[in-house]
Amino acid sequence: MKKNQILALSLALLITLPMVATSISIANAEEVANDVQGWPVEPKREGVWYKFETPLVTLLFPAGGKKPMFIWWYTNDTSEIYVVKFKGVIEYLTFDAPYYIRRYTADGLTIQERLREMYIYPKTSQLQAQLREQVRNRIMENIISWIIGLHPPYLPFSGCTWELEGPELVTKENTSYWAFNFTLKSVPMYLFSFAVNNIQIKCRFYNTTTTEIIDESHNYTVAAGQLKFDFVVSNWEWNLKKLEAFVDWLKIGYPEYNIDIPINRTGLVLWMNMASIKIEDLNYAENEVQNQTEGIIETESRMQAAMINDQYYPVNENKTALGEYERPIQLTERFRERVRIHFTRKETTMAGFIEFVPWARLLNETGDTVDYVNVTASYIAAGAHLRLFICYPYFGNYTLEHDPTIGLALAPPIPTLITPELLIVLIGATVIIAIAAAVIKIRKKPVNILTVQ
Repeated sequence: MKKNQILALSLALLITLPMVATSISIANAEEVANDVQGWPVEPKREGVWYKFETPLVTLLFPAGGKKPMFIWWYTNDTSEIYVVKFKGVIEYLTFDAPYYIRRYTADGLTIQERLREMYIYPKTSQLQAQLREQVRNRIMENIISWIIGLHPPYLPFSGCTWELEGPELVTKENTSYWAFNFTLKSVPMYLFSFAVNNIQIKCRFYNTTTTEIIDESHNYTVAAGQLKFDFVVSNWEWNLKKLEAFVDWLKIGYPEYNIDIPINRTGLVLWMNMASIKIEDLNYAENEVQNQTEGIIETESRMQAAMINDQYYPVNENKTALGEYERPIQLTERFRERVRIHFTRKETTMAGFIEFVPWARLLNETGDTVDYVNVTASYIAAGAHLRLFICYPYFGNYTLEHDPTIGLALAPPIPTLITPELLIVLIGATVIIAIAAAVIKIRKKPVNILTVQ
């Protein structure tokens, strides 16, 4: 019995060893690239693209002042091509909801309506009818004059031009990455001229797995082969802030009604689209970049779903066309370290993902951190692609900096912890012992692991 137990244990060990090693490799998939030979890989300029091609991941992004977009895939598997497009920024109101919903964009008419319904009418509702209408009409006439000149809520990036700086290799101690920046250089509307040079996407494509430490309470790890980008906005001109003089006029002209309008009840959204295309459809992406057109990639997308908070969310149906509103991402304690959204197909999580920490930094003029603010998010299916809205609360005159990451979450097909030679030896040993066990069973003789009697 002891010999049979030893035989069974040996067989089980040899058979499961490859699987155990494989699972260990997959568990550490995002750190595997740190040991891959051939890093760093210098980017190449190919037409309208810059291209990184590493042993693990291939990454494309536009060159020559085009709108920011990232396309990436597993180098040895082109069956799934992942796309993240930067659509633009939207100023929104937080009187009613803490995250972006289309009906709360900070345009003049919406501001007028919300202020009237939430702050002005309730304060004057107890007045006699004739006086009430006189007060309300006087206030509304003034607010209309104040909202003239507010900028539109939506700044589309497709109509802008961008300056690309880099890429250049940066090496610090044990950290190595390629740095490049997109900087907004022109806007399609004069009222957004304040945004020129004040919106940046600062990118770092890592050659080594690195932990970014801001302070003891705020840090995150980026694996080799992943792209981290800092979304940076400074000197933003808030529409509600422009009504500050109107609010002061209310307090002076109608102090008895105590009408107090909080001018910081607003926020800013970064709108991104997540899509998935075939490798042969890269020419559509190239056409969109060259002509600064919109929607081609989304039309060709074959993305089926996303995995959000471990929940399967199909994106085939266009919920925006049905008039539905965005869903908020529930940032429970379980997700406080980071929020990850995976590309998904038929309830199978794919390699590609975008993730972000649920906080952003506020910086002063010298670049020092003065505060942290909570980040929220919402999303909606838009027909074979996902619209993702990362939402930032009012940050006044400070500079906002937030740090999303895109990458792959799968290990290479052959686990790096097992070489092909070792795999052959393990398989051979397993076959030999299996044959020996069969012979023993036939002869019904005792077995020794090394020799058959």
